[in-house]
Amino acid sequence: MKQIFILILSALLLAAPIAFAGNTGTFSTLQDQKVKKEKKTVTYNVSMHCKNCVAKITDNVSFVKGVEDLKVSLDEKTVTITYNPAKTDEATLQKAIEKIGYTAEKVKTNAKK
Repeated sequence: MKQIFILILSALLLAAPIAFAGNTGTFSTLQDQKVKKEKKTVTYNVSMHCKNCVAKITDNVSFVKGVEDLKVSLDEKTVTITYNPAKTDEATLQKAIEKIGYTAEKVKTNAKK
């Protein structure tokens, strides 16, 4: 009897992810889905001058919690970061760049009127 109970329980536990996953294939709540959709992008002018600078910025800033995408342009001397505002903010991202020895100034965007 005990073996049958364990067998049934195991089968239910293995089938649970399939039953609750729906079309997405993963467990997720409505709040998780909403947070995933929220993204912001910020661009900074950064005092970099070589490929090693690009690598150093990429290696350090990409691991900041909430960073989803990072584009570093040596030609334009800019770092464009797409991030989740629920996990980080612009000040934290700027500090992450400055912490490794670079100056970072937010690029002002032209807002449409």
